[in-house]
Amino acid sequence: MKFSRSHILITLFLLMTAVVMPTSAASRSGTQQLAKQEALRRLTTEDSQAVVHYIVASGDALHSVNVFKLVTRDLYWRSKNLTLAIVLGQAGVQFGLTEAQRLRNSDPAMARELRKNAKTLAYDLSSFCWPGWNEAGITIPGVHLSIGQDLARINLRLANQLGMANVTLSRAYWLIGAHYLGIKQYERARRSFVEGAKYSAGSDTVEAELLIRGYIYLADLLKNPENKKLRAEYAAVLEELKQTQEGAYFGEQLETAEYVFTRPPGGELVLH
Repeated sequence: MKFSRSHILITLFLLMTAVVMPTSAASRSGTQQLAKQEALRRLTTEDSQAVVHYIVASGDALHSVNVFKLVTRDLYWRSKNLTLAIVLGQAGVQFGLTEAQRLRNSDPAMARELRKNAKTLAYDLSSFCWPGWNEAGITIPGVHLSIGQDLARINLRLANQLGMANVTLSRAYWLIGAHYLGIKQYERARRSFVEGAKYSAGSDTVEAELLIRGYIYLADLLKNPENKKLRAEYAAVLEELKQTQEGAYFGEQLETAEYVFTRPPGGELVLH
């Protein structure tokens, strides 16, 4: 059975967090959806900066950052327009962090919420810029991969500054390592995955722990593809993962990444 990447990501999110939406939050969500639709409509007739100004003016700062998230996801998942998703998404990250800085003394709780949402948006965008998903309809040129690397570093920095839960830190290190895989820096990828594994150890979500272990083996295998012992250990993690409740989704994610990164190589990129 083929699992969509959106299914994989939604499942991972539900494993990581349990969210109960109160009535007021549901109302806010509806308002954000309306603003998202209007922003997308405006993108068909206006330039991107005009749409940024619309989103910023459409509600309070937290509302606006969430609209940026919704618009960015729609541009990626539905429109398959990674370039425009990056333009709008980076504007959203910048806006959220700027507003958080402005409110850090007068409303520290709101400043923290803005930084958390900016972090989520940076994670989304960085993930969108990673070729390992093999996402249909998405082409990732070198410049977008470089942007994704930077966004991964922003996500990790904010996760540390915010004192996020271990599973969030584990995913942040995974994202750094994933981008290293994309540029064939396998030792750096492995180190990032190992760091992520430290935070996933003992996690309530066994799938998350197994997944990052699988990526450690994948980094090793990409560096030493003929190593039969590594191949057997990697296969064992895959099998163990697929025996868990939600692990089939993540096992497929690993296998897709392996397929992508063992294809004939394209251009080489380096991190700055």
